[in-house]
Amino acid sequence: MLKAMAKGADGRAILVLGLTARNLEDIQSRAGDSFLNIDGKELGLPVDIVIFFGKTEAIFTEVIKEMIGPNTRVRVDPKLRS
Repeated sequence: MLKAMAKGADGRAILVLGLTARNLEDIQSRAGDSFLNIDGKELGLPVDIVIFFGKTEAIFTEVIKEMIGPNTRVRVDPKLRS
């Protein structure tokens, strides 16, 4: 996995994550039981990052249900709204 911070042409910070075929195979073959954890401190970020795989958004909710609380913020892409 490649992890880096960069700056875009507009000066905004960009988090760059490059996943190998092996990374993707691992999280897909163990969907719901495998997470790629990134320590935000390594990149100077105030948060850690978790990447996981699920075939649908409903499965995502089941996988992360213990992480969802009253302060959880969710953004739904307008293209998914009916």
